Amino acid sequence: MKASSWARTAIGGVLVVVIVHATVAVGVRAAEVPPQDMERIRSAAPAEPAARVAKPRKVLVFSRADGFVHDTIPWGAAAVRILGEKTGAYTAVLSDDLVMFDREPLAQFDAVVMNNNCGNPIVDLRRRANLIEFVRSGRGLVGIHCAAHLDWPEYIDMLGGYSIDHPWNAGSTVTVKLEEPGHPLLRGVATSSFPHTDEVFIFDHFSRNKVRVLLSIDTEKTDMSKPGVKRACGNFPLSWTRAYGKGRVFYSAFGHQKDVYWRPNILQHYLAGIQFALGDLDETPKKVETYQKVETPRKWEKP
Repeated sequence: MKASSWARTAIGGVLVVVIVHATVAVGVRAAEVPPQDMERIRSAAPAEPAARVAKPRKVLVFSRADGFVHDTIPWGAAAVRILGEKTGAYTAVLSDDLVMFDREPLAQFDAVVMNNNCGNPIVDLRRRANLIEFVRSGRGLVGIHCAAHLDWPEYIDMLGGYSIDHPWNAGSTVTVKLEEPGHPLLRGVATSSFPHTDEVFIFDHFSRNKVRVLLSIDTEKTDMSKPGVKRACGNFPLSWTRAYGKGRVFYSAFGHQKDVYWRPNILQHYLAGIQFALGDLDETPKKVETYQKVETPRKWEKP
């Protein structure tokens, strides 16, 4: 490493707290999240945690995107922060600073929330390896919407799926099916299938043998004639959990539109998913079943 690189690393380490707080303030102001939207999120957020909080938890909400940049990123970050503040389930640190994936800064967190990150937000191979090991060794990972569209094979394997298309564009309504109505992560979400308006993904590099699907598209109650709907096997997941080494992973495809972040049932689901990733909410055992693996051949881009 060159001397100038060492200097930048040292400076980044010293200023990491300052940088993180600057990112939080500037990010919210730059996006101009209206006060009324903040109040909508706060009002819709649950008042109680989804599970007992075993100990103080700290979550990194990482909002950097290197590809399509969703204008809803600050809304998602605000929602995750408010969920923690209102329920006391965790403390959130909002950042788009890559320094947070250096080993020492990352070690302070119990989970990382990847907030609508598209493309290649983390290119440095050491930082990539740090996140993989962070989860594998027993921490948590949460993915929101475009967090499933990173050109990083090891990460996609850890997350459990790659979003390849959105046949249902923003403003489209699909019917969501509860795959396990009694699952702890679905308490307060719905008692039966429900309509959801958003941009809706389909996935490859996905297998039900690796993940536990919680919510999916109800194909009998949704317009499946949209261009781009290619899968005949019925695998249209929208939310899932999985174990990765000693760690826990939760992903939800909800979150393209701003109003998603003030829908009470979606916020309840995200809170439960975050607490699952943190280790405070446990799943009940599930009978082992065999599913067809669905994977569309795809050449991975190099960063």
